[in-house]
Amino acid sequence: MPTSIKIYTILIFIGINLRFATENIINALIFFNILQSGNPDIRYDIHTPSIPDMYGDAVMVIVFAIAYLLITSIPLKKAATNISYNSYDQWGNGYSDFIRQLNSYILTAGSASILPQVHQISIERIKNHIRWIKGIFFVSIIGISLYLFSKYILSICLEVLFFENDSIPFILNSLNDIIKLCSSLIFVYVYCSYVSINKIINFLLYAFFFIRNFFTTNVIGLITENDLHVIVPFLDFLTPIIIVYSIYCVVSNYKKTPLFKLS
Repeated sequence: MPTSIKIYTILIFIGINLRFATENIINALIFFNILQSGNPDIRYDIHTPSIPDMYGDAVMVIVFAIAYLLITSIPLKKAATNISYNSYDQWGNGYSDFIRQLNSYILTAGSASILPQVHQISIERIKNHIRWIKGIFFVSIIGISLYLFSKYILSICLEVLFFENDSIPFILNSLNDIIKLCSSLIFVYVYCSYVSINKIINFLLYAFFFIRNFFTTNVIGLITENDLHVIVPFLDFLTPIIIVYSIYCVVSNYKKTPLFKLS
């Protein structure tokens, strides 16, 4: 498998984890005053983008930009062909001996026609996995676009702009809440697809991020009326556990993940 595709696959995984780390972990650190500017006149706030937020999001965008450049530089057909024949470079003379023995066995058994079929199946399988990688990438891009639009455009506009008609802020706030929920669930979908974890863990991840982002939206005034602002930062402290668990899944269950199938 070309090194660029391996790097591309890993970059997506890193980018997803950066997304969770930037919003969730930094949010908790700021809320509990663990992370602050050091200047009493300039304090970081969880309701508006802070400098650590911006740095984290910038790194995330750079990671996905590099991944995009890598995947667009590799034509699908050429990549599949290179992967199929890459075994020769890895095995050297041993590969030739193995193929010679396999040919001899198949010719003796009268099944020589199976070779082109096996090769074609291998090519199609590899192409399918490359398509899967590209699909995961573009789904991630949709999630990132919604996340950045909500955080840096829509949320800021709602904070600084004044509307004479009360219905407009209500509509925009509702739209912003929906975007926040959708973007987080998109990232969870990519996350679950990536590490190939079981259905129970999938459900728990969806439930965790839905509940977490539901509380950030302050739907129906639940947070302000009951003073529940602390719930989200406490939930955010679970994010490092999720990230560590996902890395553990990829490393320990490598052969069960799509990463192994692309090797």
